[in-house]
Amino acid sequence: MGSGCQWNGRGVEPQWNNPKCSKVYDHILRHHGPQLQPRHFQGRIASTNTDQGQWLNLQDLVKAEQVTPKHPGRYIIDFQRPLGRVYHADGSITENVTRVNIKRKLDGTLKYAYPVVDNYTLKRREHE
Repeated sequence: MGSGCQWNGRGVEPQWNNPKCSKVYDHILRHHGPQLQPRHFQGRIASTNTDQGQWLNLQDLVKAEQVTPKHPGRYIIDFQRPLGRVYHADGSITENVTRVNIKRKLDGTLKYAYPVVDNYTLKRREHE
């Protein structure tokens, strides 16, 4: 499951190396993509009351999928280099974020993947 493993999902295997492949990356592009403006994140913060991460480069999203373990679960991966920013409820923005919260579904695709601040833990978002 996931890139590099045998596809066990429905239909044709996703294009894992294409960050615009909706089968793998749709939610991520719509809610955390680099094309989004700050007002988008402010709206999501208002409706979810949670920090919102934004990718700076879609190729980093593909790299995150590639290095994520190939079985279902939630993971925090530290790239040890900047790959995004995080918008906070108080209006502040954390730049040069190096960590990603990512969840792989049973079929190997991603439920979500977004940059998070250094003190982020999986327990903070167990409802996802």
